[in-house]
Amino acid sequence: MAQRDKKLTAAERRAGEVIDRFGLTGPPVPLGDICRALGLTVRVRPFEYVAGVFINDDVFPVIVVNSRERRVRQRFTIAHELGHYFLGHGGKSFAEPGGKGSQERDAERFAACLLMPGVWVRRYWEAYAANQENRLSILAELFDVSSAALKRRVKELTLRGSARVEI
Repeated sequence: MAQRDKKLTAAERRAGEVIDRFGLTGPPVPLGDICRALGLTVRVRPFEYVAGVFINDDVFPVIVVNSRERRVRQRFTIAHELGHYFLGHGGKSFAEPGGKGSQERDAERFAACLLMPGVWVRRYWEAYAANQENRLSILAELFDVSSAALKRRVKELTLRGSARVEI
């Protein structure tokens, strides 16, 4: 194991394992295919105050996402709820705005790393270096994530030219 790998969090390692398990090689991550392969049902329903919920039921495990959210936000919520699944968080999990518990932070980290693996982001960040004006929007569309999520990921990866990215 490389020295750099030892510094990864459990959520980062687990997201990498999922990418490897499903043989993913580039964006966007096919969340529907992953959920189907795991026997997880995804439903979309309106909620007032939550982005989504994962009910880890032995018979009918289900992820429900808020229909009032933008599609890219729904994708992040599905990835977040998959984080609860892969990280072994039991029972019901609600993705609430501003949730700050350790399991919520871990699920958020998992989601970011699953949807935007560092190696992929670095590859495309460099590939679109000549188009700095539109690079963020191009990559957000390519990864099928929000611009805000991609901006945060680019900043944390400290990519060259990311100092000009405002969050």
